[in-house]
Amino acid sequence: MHLQNNMLEGQLQTVQTIAKQRLGKRLAPSTAWRWIKRGVAGGRIRLQALQCGGRWYTTIEAFDQFLSDQTAAAFKEEQKSDSPSQCDDDSLRANGIL
Repeated sequence: MHLQNNMLEGQLQTVQTIAKQRLGKRLAPSTAWRWIKRGVAGGRIRLQALQCGGRWYTTIEAFDQFLSDQTAAAFKEEQKSDSPSQCDDDSLRANGIL
């Protein structure tokens, strides 16, 4: 994973701490691991983090960027599914609408 240069310049906190601050709830360890290692949106979006002593650390800026990237990807997917080109007569018939 390539870290942005400013990752090491920011104030590092555990992923759990930042998630609790930003999301208002405790994050399951498996969720944090998945966001960092596998990513979301088919692996295209990953949380930038550093591991030290068995714990994962990130910055508030990296966490916020991760959330923003997820939101942008969700809107792109939504726009793709709403496009008229994907709603042709054959697909409407297949779904029992025509």
